[in-house]
Amino acid sequence: MPAIQRKLSRSRRVSAQTTISPAFQTTLTAEAVRALGLKPGMKLSQTVEGNRLILEPLQDVDSLAGSLGKGRAPVSIDKMNQGAKAAMAKAGHRR
Repeated sequence: MPAIQRKLSRSRRVSAQTTISPAFQTTLTAEAVRALGLKPGMKLSQTVEGNRLILEPLQDVDSLAGSLGKGRAPVSIDKMNQGAKAAMAKAGHRR
């Protein structure tokens, strides 16, 4: 079980230690899971910056449902293609 070095500040900092298993697995602390609202099956991105490993939850399509609001008419694929071609032409690209 991870040894917790608890440091919570205004930015909700959670600091803890964990051990990497022989299978290169590790355990997230309950505090980190709760602070980020993680759930089983969620995907995390991994970024290495210098000697730091940063794990960030990825947004899935279902979590974005309704984020554009209601009452918008659906757009056809043809209209999307026309818009993309117009944008590329405006940017100076040719197909």
